[in-house]
Amino acid sequence: MTHYLAPLDAHRLDQQLVRPGLVSRLVRHESATSTNAELVAAAQAPDFAARWPHFAVLTTEEQAGGRGRLGRSWASPKGASLSTSVVLRSTLPRQQWHWLTMLAGRALVRTLRELGLDAELKWPNDVHVQGRKIAGLLAVVPPGDPQALVLGAGINVLQTQEELPTTTATSVLLELQRAWMPAPDLGTSHGVAEAATLRTQVLCSWLQHTHDLYSQAHSAGDIAAVREAIVEAISTVGQQVRLELPDGTGVRGTAVGIQQDGALVVEVTSRRRSVLDPEAGGGDEQLWEQVPASVEEFTAGDVVHLRPLQ
Repeated sequence: MTHYLAPLDAHRLDQQLVRPGLVSRLVRHESATSTNAELVAAAQAPDFAARWPHFAVLTTEEQAGGRGRLGRSWASPKGASLSTSVVLRSTLPRQQWHWLTMLAGRALVRTLRELGLDAELKWPNDVHVQGRKIAGLLAVVPPGDPQALVLGAGINVLQTQEELPTTTATSVLLELQRAWMPAPDLGTSHGVAEAATLRTQVLCSWLQHTHDLYSQAHSAGDIAAVREAIVEAISTVGQQVRLELPDGTGVRGTAVGIQQDGALVVEVTSRRRSVLDPEAGGGDEQLWEQVPASVEEFTAGDVVHLRPLQ
């Protein structure tokens, strides 16, 4: 299926984002390996701060070499997804910067809920609809400019199920169809026009909500101003979960909360001491050992995979 008949509406992006000053700069590429990687590379230049000020945005119609958390790669058909990075020059305390990924995820949850989709945050950096991944976010501090944070998002918008990397992934188009809501028909000229509008609408709305949430935190000088709104959207809290750890072992238990530093608090009730490939699905039940319940904290860097227990 050809998606690029429905590119982003450059005029609308200018009218809704650039002219009102919501974004300081917006650059749209036809193709990129990775918007995050391009900005990290650009940060090596001495004029990066001048060219990419706070809330400057790079978006591309096609991303062929995207990178998610822990170096996982992904790509999508041209014009099917939104691959976008925002440069933040945050005045928040440095130890709170890791919350900005979840802040942007919360903004996307608002965007998708406005479309009628039951979206939620999956700790630490994914957005799901009905348990299916619809977007991932990744933030990186470029070595060339440690005062900047490059915050990237990959949002599935028009992909069919055959075009998604896994059966547990989804897109805005698919979820609108599942909810029996109006969705573009890419087989018609009218549907193609609707598809262009949908992609542009999602991008504008996400950037607007990200800007609004960040502005609240900035005005207060503390992420606490929006922490409750972020945590409210995190579906992981209250779930039975399995965590795959970097050394190949795993733990299972109940996610009971989010710490002020953004760490996930888990009441651990069983462990797998055997070392497995994190993609192995947890291994056989006999590998798991029941242990006395203990409350432990896990940062995003402590976890290779987090999965809800079925």
